[in-house]
Amino acid sequence: MKKIFVVSAILLLASLSLMAQNKTKNPISGGLYLKGGLSWTMSDSKALLTKNQVKLSYGFGATMDWNFSQNFSLNVSAGLCNLGGTTEFKYGLVGLTDDDKQFINSVGDTATHSYKFSTSYIEIPVGIKGCTNEIGYFTYFLKLGADPMFRIKSKITPKVDDAEARTITKSTNLLNIGWFVGGGFEWALAGNTKLVVELVYLGTFLDFDKAKSYKEIDGKLTEFNPSIKFNDISLKVGVIF
Repeated sequence: MKKIFVVSAILLLASLSLMAQNKTKNPISGGLYLKGGLSWTMSDSKALLTKNQVKLSYGFGATMDWNFSQNFSLNVSAGLCNLGGTTEFKYGLVGLTDDDKQFINSVGDTATHSYKFSTSYIEIPVGIKGCTNEIGYFTYFLKLGADPMFRIKSKITPKVDDAEARTITKSTNLLNIGWFVGGGFEWALAGNTKLVVELVYLGTFLDFDKAKSYKEIDGKLTEFNPSIKFNDISLKVGVIF
C-alpha cells in the first residue's frame, strides 16, 4: 500500500506544480483507443504457485489530456480491460465456489493443479505525460501513473480436457489498483487529429481473488490465501483530436 500512496503523492505534487505553467491555447484534447497484449499472474508464494502462463489481453476506452504546458499534461482515461493468466497450484484449490455456489474441485492425478483465470475490469488510469516538441509530424512521449480498477466479471477454467469456464465473480475482490509506465508517439494526421501508438506495462498491487490453497507448516498442510496479482504488457492504438 505504501507504493500506492507514493505514486499518488508524486502525481498530485506534479499536477499542482505544472498547473501554474498552463499557457496552452488548447488545454484539453481527447480521443478513443484499442489495446491488445499479453497478461500473466504472479505471486509471492512462488514455491506453491509453481508455473505461470500468459493469456491474451485486450481493452478499449476513451482518453483525455489536460495540457499543463507545451510538454506536460495530466492524462486521464476510462475503459474496459480483460486480464488473466494460468497458474499452477502445488496443492490445488480449497473451498472455492462459483457464482452458483458449486465447488471448484482440484483436478488431475498429480500433485500439481493448473487453472486459467480471466477477469474483466473497468479501469480509470491517471498519469503524468511528458512529450517532446513536434519533430516532423511526430511527437514522442513517456507516461507514468496509477490505475484504479473495478471488477466486472471473473472466470476460472481448470486446465483439463473438456473443462468449461466457471464464473467466480463473487469470489474475487471488487477493487484492484495498478501502476503503469508507457511510451510511444503521436503522428499528426490533419488539423488537431493525431494517431497515437503506445506500449504500456501494467502491474497490480492487490490480490485479485479469494481462492485458498495449502502450504506445509511443520509437516502439516494448512489453508492460506495466496496473493495472486496481474501483470500486463500491451500495445495501444488510438486517435485523439
